[in-house]
Amino acid sequence: MGKQNWSSRIKGKILFAITLTLLSFLSVQADEDNSYKWAQAPSPINTDIRFITFFSSDNGIASGKQLIIYRKGRWVKYANQPPVAIDLIFPLDTNSIFITTQTKYQESELYFGKGRRWEKIWSPLANSVTALYFTDKNNGIVAGMGEIAVLKNSRWHWLPPVDNESFTSVMMDKDSTIWAQTMKLGLLKYNGKWVKIKNSETVNLFSYNHDTIFVVGNDFFGFVNKYDSVVRISTNNELKWALSFFAASKNEVLAAGVNGMIMRHSRGAWEFMKSGVTENLYAVTMTSDSTYWIAGSDGLLLCSDSAYLNSSETDYWKGFKVIVFKSYAKVIDDEYGVVVTDFNNDGLADIFTCGLFEANHLYMNRDNNKFTDKARKWNVSEDEGDGSRKLNLGACAADFDNDGFADLYVTALNGKNKLYKNIRGNHFIDYSDIRLGLGNETDRTNGVITGDVDNDGDLDIFIANENATNRLYLNNGAGIFTKEVTESAGLTTDFGSMGCSFGDIDQDGDLDLYVANWSAKNILYRNLLQETGQLVFENITEEAAVGGETYTKSNAVVFSDIDNDADLDLFVTNRKTSNKLYINNGQGMFSDKTASLLGIDTLKSYGAVIADFDGDGYKDIYVSNVGRNIFYKNMGGKGFTDNTLEYGAGIKGYSTGSAAADFDNDGNIDLYVANYIGESSVLLHNNHLSRQVIQVSIVGFENNGDGIGAKLFVYGDGGLNKKQQLISYIEISGGSGYTSMNQRSLPVPVPGREFVDLKIVFPTGKIKTIRHAETGNTLVVEDVSGTQKNLLLANRWWKRQVKDPHKLIRLLSWIFVVLIIAFATKRGYKRYSWSWIFIVGFSALLIFLFYVQSGYFEFKNIWFSTIFPVLSVLILISLVHLYFERRNIKMLALAEQERIRENLSRDLHDDLASTISTIAIYLTLIRYSLKNTEKKLTELLDKTMALSGDASSAITDLIWAIKPQPESLGNLILRINNNFFTLFKERGIKFSTHSGIDLEQIILNTKTKKNVYLIIKEALNNILKYAEASEVNINVTYQKPFVQLSLADNGIGFDPETVINKGHGLTNMSSRADDIKAYFEIKSALGKGTDIFLSFKPE
Repeated sequence: MGKQNWSSRIKGKILFAITLTLLSFLSVQADEDNSYKWAQAPSPINTDIRFITFFSSDNGIASGKQLIIYRKGRWVKYANQPPVAIDLIFPLDTNSIFITTQTKYQESELYFGKGRRWEKIWSPLANSVTALYFTDKNNGIVAGMGEIAVLKNSRWHWLPPVDNESFTSVMMDKDSTIWAQTMKLGLLKYNGKWVKIKNSETVNLFSYNHDTIFVVGNDFFGFVNKYDSVVRISTNNELKWALSFFAASKNEVLAAGVNGMIMRHSRGAWEFMKSGVTENLYAVTMTSDSTYWIAGSDGLLLCSDSAYLNSSETDYWKGFKVIVFKSYAKVIDDEYGVVVTDFNNDGLADIFTCGLFEANHLYMNRDNNKFTDKARKWNVSEDEGDGSRKLNLGACAADFDNDGFADLYVTALNGKNKLYKNIRGNHFIDYSDIRLGLGNETDRTNGVITGDVDNDGDLDIFIANENATNRLYLNNGAGIFTKEVTESAGLTTDFGSMGCSFGDIDQDGDLDLYVANWSAKNILYRNLLQETGQLVFENITEEAAVGGETYTKSNAVVFSDIDNDADLDLFVTNRKTSNKLYINNGQGMFSDKTASLLGIDTLKSYGAVIADFDGDGYKDIYVSNVGRNIFYKNMGGKGFTDNTLEYGAGIKGYSTGSAAADFDNDGNIDLYVANYIGESSVLLHNNHLSRQVIQVSIVGFENNGDGIGAKLFVYGDGGLNKKQQLISYIEISGGSGYTSMNQRSLPVPVPGREFVDLKIVFPTGKIKTIRHAETGNTLVVEDVSGTQKNLLLANRWWKRQVKDPHKLIRLLSWIFVVLIIAFATKRGYKRYSWSWIFIVGFSALLIFLFYVQSGYFEFKNIWFSTIFPVLSVLILISLVHLYFERRNIKMLALAEQERIRENLSRDLHDDLASTISTIAIYLTLIRYSLKNTEKKLTELLDKTMALSGDASSAITDLIWAIKPQPESLGNLILRINNNFFTLFKERGIKFSTHSGIDLEQIILNTKTKKNVYLIIKEALNNILKYAEASEVNINVTYQKPFVQLSLADNGIGFDPETVINKGHGLTNMSSRADDIKAYFEIKSALGKGTDIFLSFKPE
């Protein structure tokens, strides 16, 4: 029985465990079923989406600056976009929509869209509308700063103001009660009077669903009860980051917010959900079948059920994303001309903009659409700091001197224009001091363009002047515009020109010219170089029918192949009349197709850019205006439509120059749009997704280096030279639009093509072809290669050296420096006995010094940058020669001292020493003669003989010491032994010297030899006279680089303090030690003997 009970208990526990495990599994499975896997839906726009709602599971609408709708599993742009940018929206359905738009006067305009028609309706508010809600076209609410109005049966009524409060959102419930969220007071309701909802001060968001007002505060979720009070359901501190929420019920809520935050409220608690994105999420809604949709930054759309997304591929062109540059917290404007090119050769397009009243800007591209203004560092800001301005209006950039770096020409309304030479992609040097090709002080130059008008392989310039004739300058091959040929070329005008552009309109291989004027008719010139062999332009304006009208204030000029028929068409912008589009017939004659292709406009236009922005194979037009800019989409070559708002290009203000480039190297053409006043200048980043492009970089060696004037034909694969296979025709331009210049090599869209054929026609007529070129690549095409290329490069280098005054001076400076170095080293070799190693090293140092200073230091003045390096070399040479000259003088002085010593030694030996020796001999003879005389006389003679012997020995020592001849330390010690051993022995004193080294290997110079010898001699003489010693030892050691010599006796010693001035020679010994920079020390005490220590360097 016990076993059965035990068995039953075990089975019961097992069954319980299984049941618990199953329940846990089911619970987890239920949680997984209730979780959401967010899928990102393809979005046709790139602007922030701040509103989204659904009317059924397959019928929704959302908006940023544009409207999009959800149909058949995909989002598409709304076919009938409003005529203005959307600020707020409230749709009744997808065909009945209220919107507001913000004006520059901080007011709102109210529009109602029904089907294809948009109607502007009267707004009852004096200020901006900040919230709106409608139940139908005739009933609704609008609210703003301190004011709120109700539309009832098509009539507006104003509600009482609420303490000048600003409303953030409004709605109306089923009982027609108005609910409003305010900035300070929290949640209010109006039903005949305003009632403040209790505990709503921290409410940030509210919504109405299932007859309930739901609210989200900084840290809570709740609802408003029947007593007009907020009741909290749950709390979470992260709710302060919520930007929107949707409450299906009190137990099912979804909140979305900053940085991709999604939170779900279920079973009384909040939990985070993985969104997979980091963008801000602005709006949440739920469809009728409980599917969530979330909208956010940059066109982001998330769906909680991927089944609602059409899996077929979508390739939207989302238009442009606006990027604003800021500098020093100041919005950039006051810009006119725009030039885009790669100034530092890093593969990224940089931007130069002309400042009219403020400094110029040079935005250096750091990749990923990030730029740094380096105009001041690169010496092109023209900000003098004294308030004076040259009023720069236009510019162009090109490799004028064919050195591989883009130079810069800047026009001015006040004073002369400026030419800047690019120095190896590091900075610019102002070449204005050369005073060639810069126009006159009173010209008031607007536009400048460049092109090789005489086909000689270098780029010439043409400037359009407001107060004088336009001017054409020819390049001398070194980037210096030495020759003005305006009159001989037939280009003399009166005044009033603005924009201009070169282009080969008749396909004859030379550049023709179009000039836009403000008061006179515009002019088209045909270049007759090929026909006549001379640089002459013929005015064919009337024949070509492109003159326009007088007083039209024409500005921009753009040559481009609009209709893909391999010739240049013409677009001209005007301020007083409609812009003009002229179509080329292939032979340089034009037809005005403005009305049929573009439409007559009333714009006040400045800049223009023509390029295939949407990648469909047809070039579009962007026009900069006073007011709203316009983007015209090319509809397959059959005409243009205004798609400005649809593609996010509706910049407002006083827009001037504009230029196109692929700033982020993604294969899409972006835009930089300059603004003078009203709005900031902007970069319009192209959001096209396709990579079906081909990019061709054309480089000339026989032709100009930039390939300006070269023609690029793009054909379908296998269709080379077949007109029906032509995809695109492009001519490389040296300036177009309004005083601006595009990036030379732009991507060429080739939609639907994996391979293409290419033909490149250079200005000289040389043709290069490439078959079966794979798209998605960048190709570099050169006109020549091999030895010919190298010879042409050498010829260009030589031209720059001899035809550029600055480089010529530098070349002469190099020659001068080399000659002066040769002269200096030759003089040093002869006069100072310089070694060849020193000569080579010193010469290399001088050359390196000159090279670095002349080549890499940044000097704003070209003359200073040449003169200063030369002066530096001359100064260094002078200093080195001065050093060696002083050294030479010192050596000569030492030699003279040695000569004097030699003479003195010889004279002492030959004269005084021999005389004393003779005296000693005579005294000896006298002593022998008087040996039997008185003893006293004999003693006197002995003393006299001893003194003469001492004198002779002293003089002999002196002669040896001062003789200018080095001696070994061994010889010095030997001489000490010879002179003193006998003397010490006669007095019964033991004298010894000790050394454990080879003293003969240690050589003493004359000075050291003399002083060491005399110090030892003085010390030994003092021992003999005063020490009463019985033993004297000298010990010598050597520890490189010092010789240590010690001398010790066991005599009576002395007190150094009392005897230092009593004739013992201690002062002289110390002075001699100082003379050879030796360490000298005496240690002695009464009754303890004396120790002398000397440490010195042998040489």
